[in-house]
Amino acid sequence: KIQYGGKLWRVLQTHTRYAGWEPENAPALWEQINETHSGTIDDPIPYSGNMALTAGLYYTQDGVLYLCTRDTGNPVYNALTELVGIYVDAVQ
Repeated sequence: KIQYGGKLWRVLQTHTRYAGWEPENAPALWEQINETHSGTIDDPIPYSGNMALTAGLYYTQDGVLYLCTRDTGNPVYNALTELVGIYVDAVQ
């Protein structure tokens, strides 16, 4: 795990550090993780892409609350509005 750009990231593929392979430039190498929010309705996880979603947890993006209905298994990059009915349901 590393802190980068004010976010916590997990390495998905072992690699040698090179300029240009930072999380925002090489998303296949990194997954954003969250250890500060519980994922409850009262403490949803802020979602900004490049994050795996876990069934039963709540996420928030652009002021909308979502409940994850099934695990993604791998990081997804889409906006949560694009994943409604597939991985999430809008709660409010």
